[in-house]
Amino acid sequence: MMLRSRAVTAWLAILIASASGVYTRAVAAEPLPLAEHQIKALYLFNFTKYVEWPAPDAGTNTAPFIIGISEAAEVKSDLLEITRGKRIQGREIVVRTIRTAQDVPACQLVFIGTADKRRVAELLQRAQDAAVLTVGDVEGFLALGGMVNFVRQENKLRLEIGLDVVQRARLVMSAKLLAVAGSIKGRAEPPRK
Repeated sequence: MMLRSRAVTAWLAILIASASGVYTRAVAAEPLPLAEHQIKALYLFNFTKYVEWPAPDAGTNTAPFIIGISEAAEVKSDLLEITRGKRIQGREIVVRTIRTAQDVPACQLVFIGTADKRRVAELLQRAQDAAVLTVGDVEGFLALGGMVNFVRQENKLRLEIGLDVVQRARLVMSAKLLAVAGSIKGRAEPPRK
């Protein structure tokens, strides 16, 4: 089981690092190490491949797929580069800054990079009744109602996932994504009908 877990982790790491060839300039056949903000941007982009959102309403299936970023300018810049010219399920990808909590429900994915717990709680509250994947880089993010949090363990960036919150939002995470999580909190609930 441990070998399988390592294989899945290695597979996802390769996938993330090689996403569209971004940040893999060769120097003597060795890729340059990625900065943490670049890794986060690659994860955010790849979440779009390993999470299923509810089908859009009729007439909105060509609306842009919106990724909102709060308090993380470097991640936003990297994500803009990664997503340039790409589509998600045929939809244009738009990366925008979250200025107010009212911007959150229009997004499909939101990254919250602030440590201000009051602001985090406000943003998560607005996402609560929408199918918005909320990702953070904040201690206690899952306890505040977030879905995916970046944590540092053994000098590596790991994921903790609040599966019950993900499911309440009618989102479905692939087994591959769940396999690379360092921690999964909350029990799986039967799918809603």
